[in-house]
Amino acid sequence: MCVRYTLHKTDAALRAISKALGVLLDPPDWAEPRYNVTLTSTMPVVALGGGGARVRPMRWGLIPAGDRARANPRLLANARSETVAKLPAFRDGVAGRRCLVPANGYYEWKAAGGVKQPYLFTLRDEESFAFAGIWEPPDGPLPETYCILTTRPNELAALVHDRMPVILTDGAMGRWLGDSPLSANELGSLVAPIGVDRLQSRPVSRFVSNSRNEGPQCHAPPDERPAEPELDFG
Repeated sequence: MCVRYTLHKTDAALRAISKALGVLLDPPDWAEPRYNVTLTSTMPVVALGGGGARVRPMRWGLIPAGDRARANPRLLANARSETVAKLPAFRDGVAGRRCLVPANGYYEWKAAGGVKQPYLFTLRDEESFAFAGIWEPPDGPLPETYCILTTRPNELAALVHDRMPVILTDGAMGRWLGDSPLSANELGSLVAPIGVDRLQSRPVSRFVSNSRNEGPQCHAPPDERPAEPELDFG
């Protein structure tokens, strides 16, 4: 699963998406560097609307249509790609409201020596990318909300967790963004785990484990060196 990510270079992430889509997407004035994006954060999301792709402010934590009347609706951070087209909470979104969630990296935790050690996963050369997302429209006081799709892990991610987010780069971004249903084969190809040769990871400070903490310290080296070696397939 993916419950934390970093978007500290919004301009770089949107440049990568702009290049993939062949459109100009300017960073919004309200988007600040975020090193520890958490559930309920309002973040830049690229979705179709107004005749094309636009950057929109959306809140992380998708609220399914069936939950909107509840006093305490569910906030869904993730959707499993294997069942996203079948479950009522997600099937309309994956059919007609697929979005791109700009990102520079994501975090996962692994129990080691009695503590949970966070790891930062990025693409090699710190390349920016987008998560495959789906979104729900606003409803009264509820804003637009989104969630991130997850898939089975590649060999590197599997050393830390049994799931990983769906990471999109290059042409896959344009194939994902849309408001028309995908075939089962197309969906399956888009949500496959990114190749292990494109991913890298390193342990970081447990400062990031506190959802209230923010800033470059989230990317600092760990407070104490983890017992296992750094996870990188070189």
